[in-house]
Amino acid sequence: MERRIDLASCLVHNGTVADPRDMLRALETLETLKYRQIVDGEVMAEGEAALVKLMAEPAGSTILVNGCLFLNVFSFRYLTFTTADDGTCTFELRSDGMTLVLEPVDDPDAPATERVPVRLLEGTAFDSESFVTLDDEDEED
Repeated sequence: MERRIDLASCLVHNGTVADPRDMLRALETLETLKYRQIVDGEVMAEGEAALVKLMAEPAGSTILVNGCLFLNVFSFRYLTFTTADDGTCTFELRSDGMTLVLEPVDDPDAPATERVPVRLLEGTAFDSESFVTLDDEDEED
């Protein structure tokens, strides 16, 4: 008898993911964004921000301060994304009683040819316990 291989999900334009790696991959396409924080159905905060750091750290927090978003996927249970007719995705990050909605915003000062999404996992193999982070600043030890 032939053994079937379990296949990973294939999500095109719309979907829901709960694995931190999948959440990182989806969110790495964001740069400048509109955000809306909804707690128990009520909008608590909204505005625009730049995604400064994308991480998967069990002890870190997601922080939005001074228009900068430091997003930790471990702050959320799952991510849902939907694609509009114009091709842009809206992301909904869900935790217990709270939703963070993120929508990409084009930066009018950046030429369209310069916008290249970051490829966090390109060319490197990671084991199932590894996570990657996006951090534009060099850290000194």
